[in-house]
Amino acid sequence: MPIASKKKRAKIWANREPVDAILKRAKRESEEERASRYARQIGLPYIDLNIFPIDQEHIGLIKEEDARKYRLVVMRKVGRQVKIAAFDPLDEGTKKFLVELQRREGIEIKLFVVSLLSLKKAWENYKRVKLVDVFDVTRMSLSGKDLEKFEREMKELIDLEKKIQNIPTTQLVNVIIAGAMKLNASDIHFEPQNNEKVRLRYRIDGVLQTIAELPSSVYPLTLSRIKMLSGMMLNVRDISQDGRFAIKLGKEREIDVRVSILPGNYGEAIVIRLLSQDISQLHLDSLGLEGLAYDRLIKETEKKEGMIINSGPTGSGKTTTLYSIINKVNTPDKKIITIEDPVEYRLAGIVQTQVEEERGYTFANGLRAIVRQDPDILLVGEIRDEETAEIAIHAALTGHLVLTTIHANTSAGIVPRLMDLGIKPGLINSSINALVGQRLVRRLCPHCREKYVPAQETVDSLKKMLAVISPNSKVEVPKTIEYLWRSKGCPKCRGIGYKGRLGIFEILTLSEEVKEKISEMATEDEIMKVALEEGMITMEQDGILKALRGDTSLEELQRVAGKGDYLLNLYEKIMIQVLSRGVSLEPEIIKQVEAVKGDAEKMRALLEKASIKDIIRYVLASGLLMRAGDIHIEPGEKTYKIRFRIDGVLQDIVSLPLNEFLPLLNEIKVLSGFKIESREGTADGRFGINVAEGVEGVPAGKVDVRVSIILGGYGDIVVMRLLNQSAQAADLEKLGLNKVNLIKIKEEALKPNGIILNTGPTGSGKTTTLYSLLRMLNRPEIKIITVEDPIEYQMEGIIQTQVNKKEGYTFANAMRSLLRQNPDIMMVGEIRDSETAKIAYQAALTGHLVLTTLHTNNAAGSVQRLVNMGLTLSDIASGTNCFIAQRLVRRLCPHCKKKRAVSGDEKMKMEKILAGISPKTNITPPLKIEAVFDPVGCSRCNYIGYYGRLAISEVLSVDKEMEKFLVTNPTTSEIKVKAIAAGMLTMLQDGILKVAQGETTLKEVLRVVGEG
Repeated sequence: MPIASKKKRAKIWANREPVDAILKRAKRESEEERASRYARQIGLPYIDLNIFPIDQEHIGLIKEEDARKYRLVVMRKVGRQVKIAAFDPLDEGTKKFLVELQRREGIEIKLFVVSLLSLKKAWENYKRVKLVDVFDVTRMSLSGKDLEKFEREMKELIDLEKKIQNIPTTQLVNVIIAGAMKLNASDIHFEPQNNEKVRLRYRIDGVLQTIAELPSSVYPLTLSRIKMLSGMMLNVRDISQDGRFAIKLGKEREIDVRVSILPGNYGEAIVIRLLSQDISQLHLDSLGLEGLAYDRLIKETEKKEGMIINSGPTGSGKTTTLYSIINKVNTPDKKIITIEDPVEYRLAGIVQTQVEEERGYTFANGLRAIVRQDPDILLVGEIRDEETAEIAIHAALTGHLVLTTIHANTSAGIVPRLMDLGIKPGLINSSINALVGQRLVRRLCPHCREKYVPAQETVDSLKKMLAVISPNSKVEVPKTIEYLWRSKGCPKCRGIGYKGRLGIFEILTLSEEVKEKISEMATEDEIMKVALEEGMITMEQDGILKALRGDTSLEELQRVAGKGDYLLNLYEKIMIQVLSRGVSLEPEIIKQVEAVKGDAEKMRALLEKASIKDIIRYVLASGLLMRAGDIHIEPGEKTYKIRFRIDGVLQDIVSLPLNEFLPLLNEIKVLSGFKIESREGTADGRFGINVAEGVEGVPAGKVDVRVSIILGGYGDIVVMRLLNQSAQAADLEKLGLNKVNLIKIKEEALKPNGIILNTGPTGSGKTTTLYSLLRMLNRPEIKIITVEDPIEYQMEGIIQTQVNKKEGYTFANAMRSLLRQNPDIMMVGEIRDSETAKIAYQAALTGHLVLTTLHTNNAAGSVQRLVNMGLTLSDIASGTNCFIAQRLVRRLCPHCKKKRAVSGDEKMKMEKILAGISPKTNITPPLKIEAVFDPVGCSRCNYIGYYGRLAISEVLSVDKEMEKFLVTNPTTSEIKVKAIAAGMLTMLQDGILKVAQGETTLKEVLRVVGEG
């Protein structure tokens, strides 16, 4: 190796690193290595703060003296998560400090191990920033004088709006929060709008009230102020953030404030929730409990073990009721521990913990740890899953009194909810003390509430509902109802009409009779019936009694608890009146229309002479006479058209001057229950047609009309669908099904379980086929339940339910409920999503026969559609009885159809299709087709040439051989080939057979099915 030159050696010597620097670097490297090794030993990540920058905005979260004392530093804060570097995270003093910091600030801490040298470098950041004490920043102070001044100046909400518009921005947040506190609001909402305004709303007594519209110019400063108070990042605007701060009210009282910020189209929206930590005023006897319900709950709280479960939606006061119980039973000789999300009230003398799911501290894990602390009473914020339910039940059976909540609609509904979570009936009977259902209703303002005399039918309905209250309830039921109460509004309630809230309750305790029903896995309604006989009153009945006393109003009760069956009875007669809106068709009207039907000129002349009320009658009568399924009224540039959909095809009936359209539209709106002056994107309504005396073609009775109105380019477009709700489902034998397919469908429908899935586009007759199957299967010993959208036919002996998207009653949710009813057969109107598909197949695989529909083009295509919805090929193969695909083609009018010789192209096309029919179908197709029939038109068919429709179909049966084939993951084409070879008749083949038989035309089959 060559020796370096003297000049080079001198250069190296001049640039050498000093010895002390080398030693210092070696010491630092060894210290970092020791820190890294220690981090691996204790299972925490190591970090080098020499290369990881400190977030100077949030370093002040921990004061410098505390940072040095416990040898740690804040690195970064995003939302509620705070990253902290510590020299020794296992040091007892450090651990205690971090636990207290986390509890006090409501943050989630992620720990890193760091060397002492790195910490010393990080602490230099305290000198570089202007220190803002976070413990001061994250608190507001509002003195009693502030609130008294606010009370003097604010008479009504409108005064608050004026005040907010005229104060300096620096005072805006204080005034808004002070206003919310003085008005007892639970939430403050800032909502940027698209008109350069920010809507400010308070949630007062559970209802959002608009307070003011702030100019968007003041919003950035307001937003920054709230972010700073809440400990959020000021420069982050595209992700959601959560924070919190506290408001000091004098020396004693404190309000905990939770803040959520969400990015939106027009800016960041803020929701501020005010949580009072004072529960001294929470007493069971002030919540609204009374009579036997109060006595029963008090008795159950005095027991040493068991569970009290409170049910209801979010914001129904469940936690408040449980804390009122704790307030009552909290004595020095009892150990009480809570696990909540979040901790809503602070109470001296009890241990309160908060779940942190991000760190694995769930309700279940926390509950396990709490039980080891041997408490007398446990409060579990919510039972959300099977694991939490099992641990809570176990705790209740081993000497603990457990208070908890669950999401169920009624007290009796808690039982099936627990069963859904895997809890056996025997454990429910052994562990439950009381099941509570509750809601919160607003109290009528005592200063301005007013009496009014209700309609007699309302009084009758109320009496009917209250008459079923048992004498065992210890509740006095009024014998007469002379008046009711309603809200008005005054300065005392800020013009709202309500002030404060109270609970409406139902308390279900487990008597021997109730336990027997639970053991039998009885329905919610059956359990409720027994409880009512024993003296329980429902939430709705409790609310009615409070409304009769003037504590609340029936309007408020409907808003809060209107989903209950009992309260809906109150509106039964009103709804009947709404549904009975309609028009009567006298025989004279029908005869006039019959004389001109099919002649557009004569129809126009009749309508032009008629009054508006008669025009709608003529149009409806014409629709009935011409067997229209839908009536379309469509405005154009100069005229409006009336068109009928007859046998699935739209036919122009008449055109009329546009200036006559608006009066007709308004008449339809009035009939349908719409406001005349409103123009909405879409509107749906209904009315009835009453045919007093039947004539030929239009029998006497009631026809239901579904109305849909949408906005069009020249005005509102109206579609009226004519549905005869009292009609029986069609006979399966009369649908026009090919005999081969009919036999297959019947065989599959007589199996005790599995799925029969009917496919095709809208209007292809799928539901009619399923109803025909139900009619065949309906016997007294068979329980059949349907869930539909909407109910198209009413069938005796079958339980029919209808989805309600607004109420969250979807196909999937409805099916879960139906399964608890344990039906033999279920009909599901349509499989629309993955969840519904999975539940349907689960039902089919567990002993139920399921009839349903799906949108696909053919039977073989159903398999891939279901796979796309998340089903396994194994479940599809083992759970399916058969796939039916069908279309409806128009039937040639038998009175006027005309025979002709078939053309060469038609002959070749049809004979080629029929030649593909498998011998296994046992069908012998005609070898030659010499003649076909054409439509002509006569008075019997309204000169259309067709009269009625018939089905063309294909049935893919899933036998053992097909089941084995499906699990090999074949393509749709391969499935179709396999099915045809096994004896499936395709829709196109079925259609051509019907053409050869003179029932329809080749043109009609190809219009509906295509070339195949």
